[in-house]
Amino acid sequence: MIVIKKIVSVSTVGALLLAATITCLPQMAWAGKEVPASVAALLPAGLKRDTQSFDILEHEFGKVIGAQIHAGFPGALTCDFTVGPDFNLELKGDNAWESDPEQLAMWEQMNAPDFEADGKSLSDRLKVHIKGSTFDTPRYEQLPNGHVTYVDFTWKCDKNPGGENVLLSGYARRGSTVLTFEFWANGTSKDAIVLAKEIFAQFEKVDLAELYGLPVTTN
Repeated sequence: MIVIKKIVSVSTVGALLLAATITCLPQMAWAGKEVPASVAALLPAGLKRDTQSFDILEHEFGKVIGAQIHAGFPGALTCDFTVGPDFNLELKGDNAWESDPEQLAMWEQMNAPDFEADGKSLSDRLKVHIKGSTFDTPRYEQLPNGHVTYVDFTWKCDKNPGGENVLLSGYARRGSTVLTFEFWANGTSKDAIVLAKEIFAQFEKVDLAELYGLPVTTN
């Protein structure tokens, strides 16, 4: 049980120019605004939100949105106070890529996720930071509204005698708007997947048109 504690045609040229524009966007600092209610609702009940940011920027082709939430699991157990259960979520998108099917197809090709590499990354990070543990093989699972990659691992100590832990990353997409999240929790992958399903289901309820229609944020 888990302790609830992103032959050349005219449209192609436009898309390539848009790609160049978007490449520069991560260099812009998010304004640190409070996330909209529909985005805040993506955070599972019971988790304690620590930090958040939201920004919406306008460019020649459309609007870009970006939101981040970091939260903690109250009562989480860990064998090392420097690392332990936490939750991170990011929502980002650019509605300009949805102006026509060709551009969206190009976006999908450029941003296709690599779940196998994601699983290896999760496992490698655990092996570096968590000593004296046993790790299961990374697994990948397609859910109704998204995809999860996860690693179950055991880390026992006096502070966490049960030792069951899981590190899970989630990915979902609606058009060119992407939801990603990652959390380490006390419990098993079975419990973690239940939590991931709740997040994916909530993402389906987000009114993206309303989100992109919000005023541009300023620093």
